[in-house]
Amino acid sequence: MPSSPTSIFTPYLSPSLLSLLSHLPPTTSLDALSRTSPTRLETTALPNISLIELVSSTDFETLYDPLYVASFPRRTERERSDLIIERLASQARGERKGLAPYRIMGIRDRNGEVVGAAQFSVLPVPPRHRNSSPRTDGNDHHTHPGEESPSFKFAVPYLQYIYVRAQNRRQDMSEVLHTMVLAVSSADAALMEIEDGAFSHGSGAVLRSVPFTLFETEPPDHGDDHASRAYALERSKIHTSSGGVALILRRRRASSLTFSEEGDEDGEGEDEILSAHVQPGLEPSDPPLTLVWMIRPSPTSTPDVDYDLTRLGKALIAAYYQSLRDEGFPEENIRLAERIVETRIRGSVFASIPLADVKDFSMEKRYLDMDENR
Repeated sequence: MPSSPTSIFTPYLSPSLLSLLSHLPPTTSLDALSRTSPTRLETTALPNISLIELVSSTDFETLYDPLYVASFPRRTERERSDLIIERLASQARGERKGLAPYRIMGIRDRNGEVVGAAQFSVLPVPPRHRNSSPRTDGNDHHTHPGEESPSFKFAVPYLQYIYVRAQNRRQDMSEVLHTMVLAVSSADAALMEIEDGAFSHGSGAVLRSVPFTLFETEPPDHGDDHASRAYALERSKIHTSSGGVALILRRRRASSLTFSEEGDEDGEGEDEILSAHVQPGLEPSDPPLTLVWMIRPSPTSTPDVDYDLTRLGKALIAAYYQSLRDEGFPEENIRLAERIVETRIRGSVFASIPLADVKDFSMEKRYLDMDENR
């Protein structure tokens, strides 16, 4: 087995985390995965940390769940804790072969109390072909746009929840968690390649890389009152300062041409901006939820890569819904969410824009076809 990585984080890593990170490619530096310098982290974060761990199902239930529930009080936006506990237990038992790995990174202080955590799945993009363990509910009908002859092969951490207790904010704890998410995802990418037999295909094979983290957030003007809008604006500034950009759909308006008094065409006007994000209801009676997809490039990714965003965006969406199906979320809700996204994609192209340029999709009818969820 490869040796464990040595970095400023090494003294704090749990044995199970060290074991997983031993699969990191030899060219991957753990410290290089942080956007914050090691010198600063040694001053701000590490003095307040005793343990960085892969959270077990038992520890999540007894230690982390109270902070998770308190951090996400809206039930429709928070996955049930019992489902998370069972998924962690299944991952530990080795029962998730072929599925997106599910992980929780946790931080504890010197008293053993929870500081914060990041909950995420590592999505293979495009989705992996699986010749075994088909679904038994007859729902293998879906297609995977962007999957044919991929020119890219990624493992993308889909960060579902990240939270830090109040007294440890402004100590770069979120940056430590983001760094560990990338590190674990890189190790899982290597394990996916072993599982898929990619290393037997020779040096010319395209191997999985981890180019960015995918997550969802509110637009900066989201909220029902001043306090909630101020909170959304502050979060948007944090996401932007850490390099995040919004992944949206851009569609030309049908009435985009205007005319001057002389009758000449006066330009094309603004394109319509749509969200490519639709979360299915997590429970059978829950409605779909639209936020904004964000991508946060890895510090070690190749700079200025010109992705085919439309092809990549479709592959990300396919991997997202495949993961939700694999986890057993309500199929009817997933199909509804897919239909809404398909309606938005029709006639649109994917694009990346600053989050500050995204309006709250719930505020204006022109940003959301109200008939699309019927």
